[in-house]
Amino acid sequence: MNTGSGTTTYSAKQLGRVRDLLARLHAVRRAAQFYPSDHPAVSEGTAELREVIDKFHAEGVDVSVALFEGEVLFGEQSMPQESILFDQLIREITSLGVGSLEISRGYRPEELERAVAILASDTLDVEQHGGIERMASEAGLSYVRLGAVRAFERLEEGEFDAERARESYEGAVELVREIDDIVRRNRAIGGGRIKSVVRGLVDNVVASREAMLELTGLKSHDEYTFYHSANVAILSLALGSAITDDYRFLSSLGVGALLHDLGKMTVDLEILNKPGALTPEEWAEVRNHSVSGARTAARIRGLDKSAIVIILEHHMRYDGSGYPARTPKRPQHLASRIVAVADAYDAMTSRRSYSAARVHDEAMELLVRSAGTALDPALVRLFVSMMGVYPPRSVVRLSDGATAIVLRPNAHDPLRPVVRVIADGDGAMLSEPVEIDLGAGGGPDIVRCLDPADLNIDIDGYVL
Repeated sequence: MNTGSGTTTYSAKQLGRVRDLLARLHAVRRAAQFYPSDHPAVSEGTAELREVIDKFHAEGVDVSVALFEGEVLFGEQSMPQESILFDQLIREITSLGVGSLEISRGYRPEELERAVAILASDTLDVEQHGGIERMASEAGLSYVRLGAVRAFERLEEGEFDAERARESYEGAVELVREIDDIVRRNRAIGGGRIKSVVRGLVDNVVASREAMLELTGLKSHDEYTFYHSANVAILSLALGSAITDDYRFLSSLGVGALLHDLGKMTVDLEILNKPGALTPEEWAEVRNHSVSGARTAARIRGLDKSAIVIILEHHMRYDGSGYPARTPKRPQHLASRIVAVADAYDAMTSRRSYSAARVHDEAMELLVRSAGTALDPALVRLFVSMMGVYPPRSVVRLSDGATAIVLRPNAHDPLRPVVRVIADGDGAMLSEPVEIDLGAGGGPDIVRCLDPADLNIDIDGYVL
């Protein structure tokens, strides 16, 4: 029925019928790919599809299916279970450039047949015809409409708003804080908000990877889990975006990274915050967090399967010696390996109840030592190149005795980033900090990283 707002609402029976609609569409499309249009398998499949369409039309409802970012929407209603069940169909149709299928009352059977033939095309045919909408126009479709994939309205590279980026980071921290409360109360988690928050992170990383990486220096000892999750998401997206610009991959990667420690939200806080060594029983409970987290994530509607795999595998280790153990052993998914690097780095550079934060160059050295065993060596090399040996927000001592804060890495020399000098060789704070590109040559070298806590330095005051 139609509401006064102009938005169509559907009965439970109609929404339940969407699964049948997609199943028959999938079947007839497959038949049309293997047989000519006059083959009984195609004509019978088209007739079965018409039966479902006609049921909607008899109830005064036009068929309107949208495919967007791996999700199926019927009208404006998200269909999370159908999105999972028909994942392959969604991928194949969207690869043709089809973002929507609308069938209005009054359509003729032969028009549906022509639409099925177009949907059974391969990507080369679509490209040679100038795109899906042109093919539909040439086929004379009017009541059956095939729409192009809608571009998600996101920031273009270089179009960056620092305030909006900070808001997206804080929104991610707040979301993890809310999820922790929901899980500990044993309530259901909604997937829509998670994906929306992650899209904001993806957009900002794509627009300015360097600026978003600066935010990962934000830490909170009291709320380690929340800040750690947001930092791992940004670090993972930055590393992932250096490999591919596939938006769906990055979105799924971001969700898995943000929720990678979801299982720890069911572990007793006294165990998580215990300053001393864990008992065997306590350690077993902590090690189980990847499995319990994956189980919790599997109950969140609309989450990509690869995000769930990340949660399960992020401690499996590159050589397969981690947990949970897999029999027979199999390689970690690429996204899991990306998150493992980001997770290790942020954990080492954060202060926790049972360990002090490592300075950044020491953390980088430990990452390199772990390459080939715990971590993917190719990803470690890429991560070090991306972050530099001295990542953003590192406090460093220069060879002339001055103190500086690293602003951003040097793409050509990971040992010589751009820094902001805040104190001279005698330790006197500069009234006007000086920005220096150490990679330009002729300047001092970095001697070592310093612990900002020992120096009582407010890094935010110099980099934000």
